[in-house]
Amino acid sequence: MNTNRSLKLVKFAVLALLTACMGASLANAQTVAGRFNLPFQVRWGQAVLPPGNYSFTLSTGTAPLFVIVRGDDHTGSIIASPILGDDFSGKSALIVERNGGRGTVRALRLPDAGLVIYYPAPKAERQVLAQAPALIQQLPILMASK
Repeated sequence: MNTNRSLKLVKFAVLALLTACMGASLANAQTVAGRFNLPFQVRWGQAVLPPGNYSFTLSTGTAPLFVIVRGDDHTGSIIASPILGDDFSGKSALIVERNGGRGTVRALRLPDAGLVIYYPAPKAERQVLAQAPALIQQLPILMASK
């Protein structure tokens, strides 16, 4: 009987601990928002964004991170890479690697939110990027006020 009671107590303690951890994770979540302008076509994850003005939001504290991008005539959901960096210096920017008139997002830097998210090149592009000279361009992000 004591073993059965002890097992129930352990199960209850584990459940309480898991609930507390999940609550702490949700309490640390915050929504980050900002705006940027694309002067040229950009591939960001699986999405291709034409030139224009865009806004974005993302919620931290959840995995994977989802970046929701809204443009003039385009709305897309982009799954953020799990590759997070820790260099929070500098200004908020979208880091784009350019080849010709097209670009590919390589990083989203949001130092005020404590986030740097890296996007690896798609497998099909890796060899082309290695062979051709590329221009790394930082597109400024205007962070929304809280």
